[in-house]
Parts: sequence; C-alpha cells; structure tokens
Amino acid sequence: MVGTKKSERILLRTYLPRRQLRLSSHQGFSLIEIAVVMVIMGLILTAGITFFRSSILGTKLSTTKTNLDNIKNSVINFAIANGRLPCSDNGVTPGYSNPAIPGACACANPPCSVPYKTLQLQLPGGKDSFGNVFFYDSSYDNAPGTGGLTNTTADTFCGVLYEYMTNSTVPPIPARPIPYVTDATNNGYSVAAVVISETSIDNVFNVPAPPAPSLMGKNLGPHVAANSRSYEMANAANGIAYGDLVAEVTYGDLYNKACNSQNTRLAVFAPAAGNFSVRIGGTCYPITNINPAYLTIGQTMEYHSTCIDCTCLTNTYTYQTLSNTDWNPAAPVNPRDGKVNANNTDH
Repeated sequence: MVGTKKSERILLRTYLPRRQLRLSSHQGFSLIEIAVVMVIMGLILTAGITFFRSSILGTKLSTTKTNLDNIKNSVINFAIANGRLPCSDNGVTPGYSNPAIPGACACANPPCSVPYKTLQLQLPGGKDSFGNVFFYDSSYDNAPGTGGLTNTTADTFCGVLYEYMTNSTVPPIPARPIPYVTDATNNGYSVAAVVISETSIDNVFNVPAPPAPSLMGKNLGPHVAANSRSYEMANAANGIAYGDLVAEVTYGDLYNKACNSQNTRLAVFAPAAGNFSVRIGGTCYPITNINPAYLTIGQTMEYHSTCIDCTCLTNTYTYQTLSNTDWNPAAPVNPRDGKVNANNTDH
C-alpha cells in the first residue's frame, strides 16, 4: 500500500478482524435456539393435528346423529304407511327387511342391521360415518300370530300399540314386551324400536373394553340374564360408560304420529265357528272367527252369541282400554295382536 500512512495501516489491521467477527456471529443459530424453535413447532403441529382430528370426529358425530334421526323418522313413516314396523336386515337380502315367516322377524341374535333399502335411505352399506353398520331392533315375537308391532295391519296397529303404551314400565321386567332400554341399575322402559350407532371404536369416547359394556348398544347389567334385548337409554349413551349412540322409537312417537281415537281400535272376533253378532254404535255386525268387527276405545259393544242379526243379547261391554290380559307375566302369555273374542276373552 504505497503512500499509506503507518497509522492507517494499523487502523485497518485492527478494524477488519473485528468486523469479520461480527459478521460470523450472524451466519447461523445455536443448538439451543434450534431446539426451542423445534419445540414450538411441535406444539403448534400437535395442536393443529388435535384440532383437525377433533373437527373430523365432530363432523362424523354430527352426521351420524342426523342419520339416526333420519332412520327413526323413516321407521315411523314406514309404520304409518304399512301398519307395522319393519323387520331388521338379517343379512339374507342385505339392506332389506327380512321376515322369515309372515308376521315374524328373523334375527337370531338381536340387534341386526337397519333395513336401509326398505326404508329408502341413502346410507351406503347401511353404515354410519365411522364405518360401522347401523343396528336395529324392533318389537316382534318369533312365532307368527303371537304379537309384536311387526305383526300388525293398518286395522290393528294402533290397537296393539295402545296396549304397549299402557304396559311399558321396567322393572320388573315383563315376559314381554321387548326390546327395552335401561340404565346400569335396570331402571327403564320398553320401546317400539331402537337404532344404534357404535360410533368410533378407537376409544375417542372413552369406551370401556368389552364386555363391560359392549358395543351394539347392549346394556350389560344384572338384567341381561333375563333378556338380552336390553339396550342403552338414548340419554345415557355416548358418555363415560358407553361409546354408542342410540335413538329410541318410543310408543309415544308412533302413537302421536300414526294414531288417534278413531283408528285405535280392537278387532272383535267370534269365539268359535257359528252364528255371532255385535252391535257397535247402533249398527249390527255379524262376525265370525275369521272376519271381525272393530271397536274403538270408549265404545260400548253388545254381544249376541247365537244369531247374526243382534236379536239374542248375551252381554254388554264398554271398552275404555284394550285387554290387559295380554300382559299377564304368568304362563300363558297371551299374544298382543289387537284381537279379542267377542265374549271378552283374548282371541
């Protein structure tokens, strides 16, 4: 450096290393700084994943609840249109109601699946948003002609339903009707049908491991030995003890939407082959043990046991309620079929 003064050269030697040192101190992060950043990013990522997962589960839960309501309403509409409840899908014809014999449902181990095709529901595979099939159980008896809300017609549905409405309390557990919903201490009531979603099976809802309690809506308690068609109450499901969602089709749901005082009626049959008649509301009706007359609640009926023209009065009955002998828990348990003999005994 020609012409440079000594003092300037000393100044340059002194300045340059310090400047370079300052530059090198801003060229990277220390390990501690990197670790802090990574911890913060991890926390943010974890919170994001948790929120995203909760959002997805919340959406699935909301959709499943909506589908449960849709299934429940479809079951009620089916009953209004057909005068009976649909049977469940037992897998023979997937998606469809499957009665094995007229008036009886075929479900060896209730609950079976929702007959979503019979109910005309858009449920791919009959599954909920968690990928599990919707389960369904309804009021039925295994033998034809023995009662149950799947064994009715438009003429008898409301009469049978009325009988159920007046005999629905549990405990004590009646021989019938079933199914019923109970809490863990066996307090509950009978229902016309239940629809069940198992929701998530990954313990998101704190589901205890089977068998205490199991999924499929089963309520495992001391009453199960008496009848395995006991299910969780809707207001007790999806809580700490259960992971299921349950929709109840109560007798009141059905009755309020399908029935009134005029179509809640009893089918009055003759007790045997022969000449019988009844007078209802001032009109005489010949009856047989095959062809009935119909008596609405509160009507008075005259019974004529040996003629078809109501000229041989035997007795007079006023039906304020339908026959309670259907609900005698002692054997034999009479069928709940909305039918009685004209002599005031069950048909």
